[in-house]
Amino acid sequence: MRVEVLGGLERRRRWSQDDKARIVEETLAPGAKVTAVARRNGVAASLVFTWRRQARTSEQVAPSFGERHERITGARA
Repeated sequence: MRVEVLGGLERRRRWSQDDKARIVEETLAPGAKVTAVARRNGVAASLVFTWRRQARTSEQVAPSFGERHERITGARA
């Protein structure tokens, strides 16, 4: 078993609005799994779910979330 000790202070990663929007949009693709998208982008799945909820409720993450959702699924957000 290998153990890696990290030195110094680790800080939280700051995600730009564009990055958040891109990741949220990836999760809207047909057949996309939030956990797989999160893993591929190096972010916790719970954070992606939070961004998706914010996008649906207040459009903080992606102003075009509703339009994008409608284009992909044919349903209104």
